[in-house]
Order: sequence, then structure tokens, then C-alpha cells
Amino acid sequence: MKTPNKVRKGKLHPSSTPEDVPSCERPSKVSKSDQTGVFHPGNHEAEMCYGGEADLHKHVTGCKKNPGHKGFIPLKDFNANCLPSRYHADELVSETIKTLAAITVQVKTKFTSLERPAFYPGTQVPYPCYKDRGSHVMRLGTGRVCGVYKYTESDRTCRCAKCQVSAASSKVWGEVNVLTATHVVFDDSEARQTRCVLGFDDNKSPVVSLDGWKVCGADIKRDVCWLSYVTCDLELVDELDKMYRRFDVLCKKVGDKYERFLDVDKLTVIVSHPHGCPKQVSVGQWTHKRERVGRYTRYWYTTCTCPGSSGACVYRLGYDRLWYQHPHSGSNSEGNYSGEWIH
Repeated sequence: MKTPNKVRKGKLHPSSTPEDVPSCERPSKVSKSDQTGVFHPGNHEAEMCYGGEADLHKHVTGCKKNPGHKGFIPLKDFNANCLPSRYHADELVSETIKTLAAITVQVKTKFTSLERPAFYPGTQVPYPCYKDRGSHVMRLGTGRVCGVYKYTESDRTCRCAKCQVSAASSKVWGEVNVLTATHVVFDDSEARQTRCVLGFDDNKSPVVSLDGWKVCGADIKRDVCWLSYVTCDLELVDELDKMYRRFDVLCKKVGDKYERFLDVDKLTVIVSHPHGCPKQVSVGQWTHKRERVGRYTRYWYTTCTCPGSSGACVYRLGYDRLWYQHPHSGSNSEGNYSGEWIH
């Protein structure tokens, strides 16, 4: 069998496909990692729609987490003045956040794996959606593009829905990796019934959906998962690659410029799809973190989130590498918290 000619774009990050990641930092498929210190899982923030999408309006108006949804800024209304005064005159930071928004996606899952455990590993805390195993309850979360690849001259053909029913599947196609939370998409059986929705900036935005293929890597305890989506829309692949690489460059520029304010402002921004709504920006501060042997950390922050925000990128200004951007996980008595990732 020929080795696929995988045209890689951008620099390597741990959120790329597992074979590209050093084994010491690669989560195994649904692994049960050891953890020291005390962490009590709280409420997950995937949006559950037992009545389908018709439930979403009810969830928005009846939200108990953040009634009125103060602190969420529609993407079209976000600008530098939404940030602390230090950054009002600097479009660099706001441009970085808008670019993050461009690679932020809605994750829409329509199946719950039979393999979900009853409890978080090592605890008696119920694991999300265990009681829904085998059902087709819709679950919504958020993610961000974390790798873009193009296949040419490969023995594999495109696996998107259009090509699956075509007499001649495309031999040139793209793979888009998305970082999210494991409780949003647990394993391959869920990934195959998951769609990634891009461009949902407001209710009038044209959107594009990508078909799920597989889970590249997942870790239950760290609540970190990355997924593979496929498409033969090469213009879309190139545009996502451009935005992804642009975000990488901007992160480094912001990091170089504001590194001295890392532990002063503690600025923390999240772009997510709360309650399945169009993209919202929330701005706050990280309050504390817990570090574990092996460089893994979990952060708590004041930045607003709601059900549907699970898996969204937690952007801490000044951390200049994509490696250091954790997915949002949930909330407990200490506040909103991230999944566990590097630094």
C-alpha cells in the first residue's frame, strides 16, 4: 500500500494527528491518566437537546447558569473596546480574538456511545451522558480547528457524505482536525455521527458542515479530545489552513508583546456557541490553576460560559503557543474550569 501523500500546512502542534505528536504528550484513545491533587468534576457544559433543536430556545430563556446571559458579546459587536483599557488602542489583540473566532466551530453530535463509563475514573462522580448510551439525543458543544491537511495521490479517497454516495469518490481531499472536550465526543462511534459547523457567526451567516470521521485521540480525565473531519471542498480546506496559520502567528506576536502582563491582567477570552447560539465572545480572567507532574495544568476563570460552551478554546493572552490553549470543560464550586493540558 502506498503511503498517503499528506501535504502538511503550518507548524506541528500537539493538537495535530496523534502520529505527529511526541508519545510522552499524546493522549491515548480514551486513556485513564493518573492525576495528583484534588479535583472534583462539576457540571459539564455540553448542551443536551432531548427534544431536538426545538429545545434550544427553551434552554436560552430558561438558563439557570447565567440568566440574561450578561457577559456574552455577539461576535459582530466585539471590538478592542470590549477588552481591558490597556488593549483599547491595540488592534493586535482584538484581531487575534477575531481570528480565533474564524477557526471556532460548533460540534453537533447525534449519538451517545455504548462505551461511556458510569463514573469519572477514580471517582463516584457520574460521567456525562452515561444514561443516554445508545440513544440519538442531540448534544452540542464547541471546538476549534487545530490542524489542516490535504491528501493527494492517496490510496484513500474522500469519506465525506457526498463522496460516500458517489460512484467516484474524490482522490484529492482534506482532513480538518478539531480540538474539543471528550465529554462532547467520546469515541469513534460518536465521531461518525458528529458534524462540525463552520461560519455560524450570526443567524444570517451561511454555514458549512463537515462530516465526522474518527477520534484521533481522547483522554477522559483530562477531558481533551481531537477529532478528524473530512471534505473534498479544497477551497474551504485552504481557507481554514490560512486562518489557522494566521492565528498561530498572531498568538506569537501577542505573546512577545504582552508576556510581562501574563500574571498581571490574566486576561482570558473564550469564543463559543452557548446553547447552540451563534458565536459569542466572553472576556474575563483566570483565577488559579493546578499543575500536575508532566506539565499538565487545569485553569479556573471568571470568563462566562454556558451549556454549549464545552470544548471551546480558553485563550489566555500572552501564552504564545497553540500547545497552551486548553478546551473549556465545565463548572464547579471553584468556578468555570478547563480541561487539563500542557501549561
